[in-house]
Amino acid sequence: MIKKFALGAICAMGTASAFAQSSVTLYGAIDTSLRYTTNNSGTNGAASEIGLTAGGIQGSRWGLKGSEDLGNGTKALFDLESGFVLNDGTADQQGQLFGRQAWVGLSNPTFGRLLAGRIYGIPFGLLSDFDPLGIGNYLENEYIARIIGVRFDNTLDYSISRGPFSLELQRSFGGQVGSVSQGSTTAIGLTYQAHGLEVGGVAHESKDSTNKRAIILGGGANYSMGPVTGYLMYVNARRDAGFSIASTTGGALANTSLLGNSTTIYGANTQTAQRVDSYMSFGVSYRVTPTFLVTGAFYQDNVAHVVDDQSGRIRTALLNVDYFLSKRTDIYAEVDRNWLSGASVTDPNNPPLSFGGKSTRTGVGIGLRTRF
Repeated sequence: MIKKFALGAICAMGTASAFAQSSVTLYGAIDTSLRYTTNNSGTNGAASEIGLTAGGIQGSRWGLKGSEDLGNGTKALFDLESGFVLNDGTADQQGQLFGRQAWVGLSNPTFGRLLAGRIYGIPFGLLSDFDPLGIGNYLENEYIARIIGVRFDNTLDYSISRGPFSLELQRSFGGQVGSVSQGSTTAIGLTYQAHGLEVGGVAHESKDSTNKRAIILGGGANYSMGPVTGYLMYVNARRDAGFSIASTTGGALANTSLLGNSTTIYGANTQTAQRVDSYMSFGVSYRVTPTFLVTGAFYQDNVAHVVDDQSGRIRTALLNVDYFLSKRTDIYAEVDRNWLSGASVTDPNNPPLSFGGKSTRTGVGIGLRTRF
């Protein structure tokens, strides 16, 4: 009897261990560059600047991600990812410990995947596939992130794939007492991927503390033929007059990557027109050899109602040359030329791309990136 009990216990433990297979992975990326730019705002007016900056391709980060096999194809998942600025050692993403990502979830090949926590917004995750740099990290080559936002707190995210089609739904709860609407975000994305072609589109709505809205509609495509890949993207983003972003975590719509529309040159809360960003980009990457990649891109944002009825334009052209020393480490050189025109030259709702009152900027960077 004792032998039978012991044998049964051993079998039970063996079955449990078969379902309890789990893994935890430490991962990250470290990217920094020496960068020279012209026309920066400073005490001496518009002047050139040179220094070590955050890398031009990726933001530096480290993270822990893991999964546990629960049986029948179901897995428990988590990801905790922290960002940092290498050149001064400070925390990125408003100083949040896991400001890049912090979520837990379940996945199943039949029923899809459900995540909960701080998660990349659907526009950023989906549209990055249609940017030649995958949305870069210099302010000049990542401007699309200011239009669509990057990450959202208090978020549920559901995704499912069937054949070449993938669907993603997202709801970020505002977390404001007495309201299920203030600070909330709702989004949907759909992609098709087959035979070297990827096509996708997204619709997104964010509401601020007074239920003023930002509506984002966008889509794009990429197509690979041998060593060459072409990219195309278009985004239309509309922000109500007075639309504002919380500056700290816990406030309604705490997303410091997302542009607001609440302050003009005439003073606080005087914007009376809906800001409209019509953004388009195109580019191509050519893998000359397995270790040598050349990328060219052009970005343009036509902005209506920068200040009431005044409009503006933001344009960037760039060339990036990337040499891979190994599968994990590469060195790159990037040069970009940037133009502001119309009301965008002095746009108070666009501090990241202020050229010290000038209309142009040239940037040159040499960087090193390693991943683990």
